[in-house]
Amino acid sequence: MTAGTVQGTAAGLAGRDRSAADYDQWFEQPWGRCAFAVESNAVDHAAAGTHPARALDAGCGTGRFSKVLAGAYSVGIDPDPEMLALACPRLAGRCVQGVVEHLPFRDETFDLTLAITVLEFVVDREVAVAELARVTRPGGRIIVGALNPHSPWGLASRRRLRSGVWCRARFLDRHALRSLGAGHGRTSLHGRLYAPGVFPGIALAGPVLETIGRIAPAWGAFQTLIIDKPTGP
Repeated sequence: MTAGTVQGTAAGLAGRDRSAADYDQWFEQPWGRCAFAVESNAVDHAAAGTHPARALDAGCGTGRFSKVLAGAYSVGIDPDPEMLALACPRLAGRCVQGVVEHLPFRDETFDLTLAITVLEFVVDREVAVAELARVTRPGGRIIVGALNPHSPWGLASRRRLRSGVWCRARFLDRHALRSLGAGHGRTSLHGRLYAPGVFPGIALAGPVLETIGRIAPAWGAFQTLIIDKPTGP
């Protein structure tokens, strides 16, 4: 398994020990639907106002976040060809096989660049973020989504986080995540997804938890780092 192969969405990543189709089906399960709804809303909010013409989903997996890129010529890159086979129909542009640490694109190609739950599994985080910044134009935006093992979800899942593919994950705390982006532009950091997992009544309680949780963003299972590249030197 190459570096960066294990890429997916927060709180539900089951790993590439299963097929891409099985992995993708997780999004249709109760917790998958709930977690993805919160995460995609967080990414959509982070991308608000950007109106990108060209966008990159780095570590795109099966392309589930492509709806955030609606209206843009969107490119997905992932090391796993099985993932890309499912992602391509969901992207308005094209799919490329590759890793985030070595993006095969020219400097300043994209207006908006996403990397959702990717940094936990790359070999060199600094290089990965530098590559995201390199291919993003001046004045463009980079959005990084990261998992938080110290959230209610992380604490409820602590046994699972010590087994399987999770053993290879290197989680970032908020300080480390913000520090990765600090050298590339103006940063802001936000937390979402406060439920510990699926439970009876989550459809009603989930939105309440999200509202209450905003007073303590460090408890969010899904941390969103926004990096706005400067327009000039």
